[in-house]
Amino acid sequence: MIKKILIGLVVGVVGLGLLIKSGILSGGLRAMESLVRPVLHKEIINRYCGVYKEDPYFIMSMIKVESNFLRGAKSSRGALGLMQIMPATAKEISRELKLKDFKEASLADPETNIRFGIHYVAKLRRELGDHDLTVLAAYNAGKKNVLEWLKATGRKELDHNDIEFIETHNFVNDVLRTYTWLKRWQKLRGKVVTKMDKPT
Repeated sequence: MIKKILIGLVVGVVGLGLLIKSGILSGGLRAMESLVRPVLHKEIINRYCGVYKEDPYFIMSMIKVESNFLRGAKSSRGALGLMQIMPATAKEISRELKLKDFKEASLADPETNIRFGIHYVAKLRRELGDHDLTVLAAYNAGKKNVLEWLKATGRKELDHNDIEFIETHNFVNDVLRTYTWLKRWQKLRGKVVTKMDKPT
């Protein structure tokens, strides 16, 4: 039995080596990556993350959980677009950005929605501190609620157990889990795909 397992492992390693050398596995990994990793509006995400110094994978994770990259998404509470921004919040952001002709319908535009969403995330981070869980909780439940929760705890950062709303608790968990997965995928991609692309 052990001999069969060892033979199977050797065959598998040899086969993997042949696939890597032929370039087939590299192309296969890229095809798989295009299916499992969100790449919609990547250029817009990268551009505004560069402006606001946010991690693109963090923003991608938020969009994945908020709207699953559906630009026309609308929540039961009226949040709109890719990053599920409330119209009142969007109006506040438009004033901060000095945009005179902003209309609610503009939130259906990926560029506007992503720009506003990243602006808001960066604003929350400045006001509440550089703690992902706290920022996400404020993004979903509102800064006012988060400040109340922080006051009750006497701490500067929230823990999962401090979040009083189930929806917010689930949102934070889902985004952080997606974010962790995307970072792991990127790390794996960097190790495996880069090696495959090296000339032999």
